Amino acid sequence: MAQGDVVVFDQFIADLLDPDVGHDFGATPHTVKCAVVDSTIAMVTTLADPCWGSGGTTDVSANEVTIAGDYAAGGNTCASPNISIVGGVIYLDWGDPTAWATGTDTDAKWGIVYNDSLTPKKCIAYVDLGTAFDMSTGTLTITFGTPAVTLNQG
Repeated sequence: MAQGDVVVFDQFIADLLDPDVGHDFGATPHTVKCAVVDSTIAMVTTLADPCWGSGGTTDVSANEVTIAGDYAAGGNTCASPNISIVGGVIYLDWGDPTAWATGTDTDAKWGIVYNDSLTPKKCIAYVDLGTAFDMSTGTLTITFGTPAVTLNQG
């Protein structure tokens, strides 16, 4: 995986097939957020039931960067989450979170995208920020492509 790659958790795919989970990216979509965690946790697609907070097997929020400066607990909202299908390809998209101009954490490593409207707050994907980023030295900006993720059965 390269810096900037957005990777969907396996559990998110399973959750999409489970009507009891209830991810909603339709006409009135759920709130999707992007938060930042430090380098003390290794992100892998197979992370066991990742959630932001309690309720799943892995509480990813336990590794959230220091809450300070422009960075608020739980991260920032990503506008306009939606899923579309074109020619057998599933496009998952959401807007970019606001950049964080100031912070005190010195080892920001992963951007975590999660569904803030669910209980528990199910994680969707993660993005590798590259080497540990020192948020006290400059603005941390996460920019997703359009779409953020494609899922292809082919």
